[in-house]
Amino acid sequence: MSESTHELLLVRHGETVGQSSIRLYGATDVALSAEGEAQMAASARALAGQRFDRVLTSPLIRARRSAEVLLEQVEHPAIAIEAVEAFREVDFGRWEGWTWAEVRERDPDEHRRWSELGASFRYPEGELRQGFVERVQAGVPVIEQAFAQGCERVLVVVHKGVIKAIAAQLLGRPVVVDEVELALGSVHRFVRTPGGAWQPRDSSWSGPQR
Repeated sequence: MSESTHELLLVRHGETVGQSSIRLYGATDVALSAEGEAQMAASARALAGQRFDRVLTSPLIRARRSAEVLLEQVEHPAIAIEAVEAFREVDFGRWEGWTWAEVRERDPDEHRRWSELGASFRYPEGELRQGFVERVQAGVPVIEQAFAQGCERVLVVVHKGVIKAIAAQLLGRPVVVDEVELALGSVHRFVRTPGGAWQPRDSSWSGPQR
């Protein structure tokens, strides 16, 4: 990589034993499943031959294990995996572990409020949606500091909502809601040249924002 280029890779963790693909596991520390390990091994093909100067993850085990699998598959030299507390997924409160269909059935009034209030909604017994975004974005300086200290390529393995909040901060946009689909194990590249703005390397982030 050219000395003038900074590259950030945001990767979503793989499937969990709690089926994160369909269930609202945010604060719950569910482990990566065998399917999730296979997903991360497949994702590693997009990273083949690359080396990372820093590796950051959420403190939750599904993110850390996903990073471990990625690094094993790309045969990366030994490197510390650093947990960033701010990069935890949102706390869904009493909805933790529910599907959206179960939310609508069991808690219809709160589901209606979730739909109507947007960022000002607080998950029942959980986290304020806007507070979650602000908490994640308060951790972005950890990434910026890594580049300021001379890193050229940084790997961050986290959660869907966390990736959206980080990307919004980097791109100076509102947080996307449904327009960007982040599959389990998906890899999202952003680059920045000195004095320039961050830019996505794929088209996923170029759609309408809200």
